[in-house]
This record gives sequence, C-alpha cells and structure tokens, in this order.
Amino acid sequence: MSDLLGNPDSFLQPDTQRPAEDLSSPEEFSSAEDLSPAELGSVEVTNADLERYKKQLAKFGIFSLILVACMAFLILFTLMGRNSWQQGLRGQVQECFAFHGKKVSVHEADKMHSVFSVSAASFKVDGLEKDSHAVIIRITTLYGPVAALYTCTDDEFHEVQFVDFLKLSPKVSQAVKNSSVNSQIAYWEKAIPKIIQTGLAEAKDEN
Repeated sequence: MSDLLGNPDSFLQPDTQRPAEDLSSPEEFSSAEDLSPAELGSVEVTNADLERYKKQLAKFGIFSLILVACMAFLILFTLMGRNSWQQGLRGQVQECFAFHGKKVSVHEADKMHSVFSVSAASFKVDGLEKDSHAVIIRITTLYGPVAALYTCTDDEFHEVQFVDFLKLSPKVSQAVKNSSVNSQIAYWEKAIPKIIQTGLAEAKDEN
C-alpha cells in the first residue's frame, strides 16, 4: 500500500526508465520569445559587404552614363545627317528646275508630320507663276524606286504638276516617264495635295 501511495515508480514496468526532466530555465524561453521578427531575421552586414555594394553601384552608374552618352551621340548624328540630306535635296531641286529653264529659290524644308515623311519632302519655292511647294516623293517604277519632283500650288486648288525625276540622265528619265506616265506619275499627282495638306496641318497643330 505504501508503494502505491508513496513511490510513483511502482507504476512503471521493471525495465522502464523515467523520462528525463527538462531542467532548462523558463528565462531561456522568455528571452527568445521577447525577440522581434526583424531581429530574428536580421543579417549582420559587414564593412566588406558595404564596400562590395558601393563598387557595384559605381559600376552601374558608369555603365548608365556610357549608355546615355551613346544615345545622345546617336541622336546628334541622326539630326546632322537629316539636315545634310535635306540640304542635298534642296540642291537637286534647284538643279532640276534650272535644267528645265526655271530659276527658282528653294527654301528650307517644310515641317511635315505624315506617314509619307520617310519617303517624301516638301520645300517652299519662289520664282514660279504661283506660290508653290516643290514636293519630292519616291515612287516605284519598272526601273525601281526613283525620286520624282512635283510642284503643288499653295492655294485652294492645289494644282499638281510633274516636273521630272531627280538624278537621272535625260535618256533614262524619258524611258521612266514613258513607262510610268499613265500609272505611278498620275497616281501621285492625285495623292500629293492630301499628303501636303494633312502633313502641314498636323505639324502646325503640334507647334
């Protein structure tokens, strides 16, 4: 009876051992529970890590500056090339009119915003019977793409007249005219007024 009341080990089987008691103090658990999630997940950053981050930022900054400089030079060269191209077209327009016995003054290129801007150009021209624009547009013929010169009057009628092809010998130019007079040349004579009106109007609205 005394074993049942006074000795708890009497309930165990002969070869069974009591589980070891947990002797850890409550303070150890409380100290871990008191830490915030930020403190538990924080990683110590050493001076070596900071130096490595600074070097990476410096490399990224240098790369960004080089990229910006390359883009700036590309835009600059594009603008310079475009101005040179327009000056060359002005000279060709002047020569073409002179070849046909017309002395004209060709002004700076008109600002046009149109889907045809990459294959067309317009210049204000003085010296013709009416105030006109000299319109250069690239058309496709049996001989391949060529630059055609038209005049378009600067009035409400917008009369268009074909002048000649640029940078072609008279013999080749005449052959292209003979093969294109009833197709491409006539087609662009009808299309140019709308191209000029729309392009100049959109450029004016943006300014």
